[in-house]
Amino acid sequence: MIMFKHKKKLGQHFLKDKNIVRKIVKIADIKPDDYVWEIGSGKGILTEELLNRNCNLTTFEIDEKLYPILEDKFSNKINLIKEDVLKANWKKLLPNEKVKIVANLPFQITSPFLFKVVKFSEHFSKIVIMIQKEVAQRIKAKVGSKDYGILTLKMQYYFDVSYEFTVKSHLFYPKPKVDSAVISLIPREEKPAIEDEKFFWSIVETSFRSRRKMLRNNLKEILNAEQIEELSDDFDLSKRGETFSEREFVNLYNRIRSLVENIK
Repeated sequence: MIMFKHKKKLGQHFLKDKNIVRKIVKIADIKPDDYVWEIGSGKGILTEELLNRNCNLTTFEIDEKLYPILEDKFSNKINLIKEDVLKANWKKLLPNEKVKIVANLPFQITSPFLFKVVKFSEHFSKIVIMIQKEVAQRIKAKVGSKDYGILTLKMQYYFDVSYEFTVKSHLFYPKPKVDSAVISLIPREEKPAIEDEKFFWSIVETSFRSRRKMLRNNLKEILNAEQIEELSDDFDLSKRGETFSEREFVNLYNRIRSLVENIK
């Protein structure tokens, strides 16, 4: 038997409940021959259930101590990528087919992983992941709430988001300090048309830079006083970024873009 010691620095909390695993895989709707990515295989409780669906499974695992456990258990049934998923070359690894991601994500990589998924959103058909409950609540947050922010806007811009269910902390070993939640993400078929997404997101990020500040003050980073006055004819800049919906940010972007281009 291969001995293994959990590593706190890797945020390892292994799910114990197979009923939860089956529920996750059912939500992912895995079909035979689907291309699936699993992030953080651990000891393979989710891996095993995914393989029961006869999918083409690629698993990412950073902990070298787990490699012999996974190789002993699954042999050549999985494509084991022995590196950090955040540093892996996704362009090289992604197949021509759409991929599903099904994972119990290590807590410390949640946000950077989600932002990376956004960049490659067109390559995925469905994503079902277990993350910290508080992060799931931020992703699903409503305009004006304390949880609403850049992560909310970005995930909801690229995906239709569903909060599936909560997973209590006692179902993991070692037990984390917080509960988890399973969410599903399906790429949006229709999203607002934005010509310069990089500039759009820079406006959003600037608007949230200091949450307590009015938009008028935050936007000074990208606009001069005259432009802000022109902008205030169309928008209430005494509001804070957290009160603006996706549609309002798109309208704000379009107006700012026209102001900036008029100077060029």
